[in-house]
Amino acid sequence: MMLFRSKKPTQNRQPGTSESTTLGYLYWPKWVVTRVARIFGLKDESGGNIRPKRPRSCVEQSGLSTLSIVLSDTDNDIRSVENLFRFTGILNENGELTDNLHGITIIHTGDFIDKKNPDFSVVEYWQSFQQDVIANGCHVKFIVGNHEQEIWQKLRAGERYGKDANQIHRLKDFIESMDLFYVAGPVLFIHSYPTLEFLQALLHFSEVTGKNLNCFNADHYKKAFRSISAIKQYSYVKGKRQSNYLLYDIADARRYYKKQGRTVGDVLARLKIGAVVHGHRPQRSGVQVDYEFGQWIPGVRMIGNDTMVKCNGIGATLIGGASEEDLEIVFVNQETESDKLRKKIQEKFSELPL
Repeated sequence: MMLFRSKKPTQNRQPGTSESTTLGYLYWPKWVVTRVARIFGLKDESGGNIRPKRPRSCVEQSGLSTLSIVLSDTDNDIRSVENLFRFTGILNENGELTDNLHGITIIHTGDFIDKKNPDFSVVEYWQSFQQDVIANGCHVKFIVGNHEQEIWQKLRAGERYGKDANQIHRLKDFIESMDLFYVAGPVLFIHSYPTLEFLQALLHFSEVTGKNLNCFNADHYKKAFRSISAIKQYSYVKGKRQSNYLLYDIADARRYYKKQGRTVGDVLARLKIGAVVHGHRPQRSGVQVDYEFGQWIPGVRMIGNDTMVKCNGIGATLIGGASEEDLEIVFVNQETESDKLRKKIQEKFSELPL
């Protein structure tokens, strides 16, 4: 039996205050200190102190949780998100969190907010939700979408979206806190279609460093926030792209994987990835696409998880199992939503260890 309790909402964390940074030689002219600090990312382009980042460890939970709930492309929508959390038992009918979320991972593969009209209340919702569920033992992974990346680039270029300085700071902090991708067990979670260039970069990183693939986020992706030009190599650009871009928006995915699928499959096999869950490309049917491009990427279960939840009210991919052989995947969408499926999922949920 699942136990629920009322939980007071966590106060949103306020941005920290900037701390002065000493570069060593106090007799340097001020303009030298400012310029050096800007080069090393300690000051912004106006010369102001950048709030120090918390030390980030790339040591990640590398295996699949007992149950992973994967959302995609919610685009400012909270109503459908809460529908899903009630359906899966994360929330009860009163919107209260369950007492115990150990063994559960919640993954969002990007486009939390609408790039044309970023809703700051949505940012606050996800930040508060993340704090609350982590406090209840849940593992949470937020993956950046092209909407967040485009918003960040515009903010960096001076766009303000009608927000005050504090809101702008928190919006940038929220976007910069996300990872580019996440690998758990044999599954890759990413916003859009993984390109051959990106997968080859991951393979090279793994072979050269011997590190967990997720360390690529801290070692490379996070460092790209130093400039707009650097972040573009990961930002799903459309149309003509630079040769050094690792991720870009594949205009015709069928054509791309028909040509590159065998090589993509070989690289994924060397990375020990047997399934890819992504969003970005809306499924007008409101139903996930399973074994997408299977005829061209043999041995890889690619899942398009953008069920257009804002229109259809519910949608997610649920994953359990520790290896590719015993991977259990359940789709929640407008067609599968039923009392029978709800009961099955919540029974699974109630079996998780305390």
